[in-house]
Amino acid sequence: MIGAYILIFLGVVAWAVVQPIGKGLPPRLMRAVTVFGGAYLLAVCFINLLPHVFLNGFTSPTLGLKYAAAIPLGFLIQTLLEQLSSHVEHGHLDEHAHAGHKHEGYTLGGLLLGLSLHAFFEGMPLVDTDGDIHQGLLYGIVLHNIPMALIFVSLMTARGYGFWRVLALLSVFAVMTPLGSLFNLMLLPPDEELQTFIIGIVVGILLHVSSSILFDHHDNRFSWAKVLLIIIAFAAAYFTPGCAEIY
Repeated sequence: MIGAYILIFLGVVAWAVVQPIGKGLPPRLMRAVTVFGGAYLLAVCFINLLPHVFLNGFTSPTLGLKYAAAIPLGFLIQTLLEQLSSHVEHGHLDEHAHAGHKHEGYTLGGLLLGLSLHAFFEGMPLVDTDGDIHQGLLYGIVLHNIPMALIFVSLMTARGYGFWRVLALLSVFAVMTPLGSLFNLMLLPPDEELQTFIIGIVVGILLHVSSSILFDHHDNRFSWAKVLLIIIAFAAAYFTPGCAEIY
């Protein structure tokens, strides 16, 4: 469990090195990582998380409706968070943020808050009440964090933030997923109904983000390379140890 938290943390703060050298990933590679990460998260939802929610919901109509309602609730939560984060979860910024305007579309404080809350929610079902790590979700989060961290670094660099300030703010974002997991494990009851409802909310959040990355990008267009990346990501998710098992 500690190893998973360290991997997530380092997978974010490592990109602080971009600040002093002033270079990120090449645009084509950035798009490829973003698409692969989004497709991987979508596959994890379909292969692992959604079946868990609906299989538990089959026990009674009331529970089924409750769990089904959790998914659009997650959609709504993510929609609200993106008003703060300016869609950085999709691996891109809106036009105002690209233009660098300070008060037209985003603020760094709002962006950090939106990303941190998003990461906190993502982390809640990362480790189940038996202490088992959901490997598919873990790797999906690590991949998904790469474009978010790079964009955040580029925005902080554009504001003239130095390396240590960039590292400190990245660290705040990086610890939120482990904190979400620990909050769930230590402060919430290990009740199956509650835990399944939480997973339903996270499924809604991830479906919103991953579908937006793949199908609703402002620069979205069809390409066979993109289709191939999606197929590879789904295959990778399926063969991730434990991901195809319904827990």
